[in-house]
Amino acid sequence: MASPFECEVRYRIPDMKVFEHVLSEAGARLVYTYAFTDHYFRPSSRDWDPRRRSLRIREWRDGRHPTAILFTRIALDKQGDLIFKRSLDPEGKLTLLEAPLDRCRSLLADLGFEPWLTLVKDQASFWQLPGFITVTEHVEGLGWTGELEFEGTDPEQARRNIEAALRVLQVPRRLVTPRPLSVIYAERHGLL
Repeated sequence: MASPFECEVRYRIPDMKVFEHVLSEAGARLVYTYAFTDHYFRPSSRDWDPRRRSLRIREWRDGRHPTAILFTRIALDKQGDLIFKRSLDPEGKLTLLEAPLDRCRSLLADLGFEPWLTLVKDQASFWQLPGFITVTEHVEGLGWTGELEFEGTDPEQARRNIEAALRVLQVPRRLVTPRPLSVIYAERHGLL
C-alpha cells in the first residue's frame, strides 16, 4: 500500500468474524490475500530506536514476490487529536536488496546487524472499500490487526481520510495506534 510520505495507523481487530461483517456492510471487496514473514534486524553496536526506523527482510510465502531487505524511517505526526506514523521518505519502505533469504541475512550480518524479532503474517487480506483501502492481517503472537494508509504529502488531509475510514470501519479510537507493528509485538513480548 505504498503512497508518497505514507501516513498510517494500525488498529486491533478483537473479533475477525464481526469485522468481516462490517467490511461486507461497508461494501468492501477482497482484492487479494497474501502471507509473509518479516525478519527484523538491528545493529549490534549502536543505539537503534525501532519507533523511528526499521530494517527487515520480507520473505513472501507465495513465491510471486522476491525476498527483499526493506528500510523505513518514520516520525509520529499529530493532526488534531489523531496521531499517525508518517514516512520520512516519499517511497515509504525503501528496497535495499532483492535476493534469496540467506544472501539478505549475510549482507545484514556483514553490515553489523543482528536478528531482533520475526513477525509471521500467516493470513492477510487487501480490501478495497468505496474511497479507501485497508488490510487485515493475522500476526502470530498478536492476533488480528488492520492497517489504514493514506498519502502524506498533506498530513491534515491524511488525518481527515484516516478518521473517515475509521468511522466507516467502526473502529473505536481506543483500538488505534500509530506505533509500528514490530514495536507493538516487541512491547507485548518484553523485547523493548
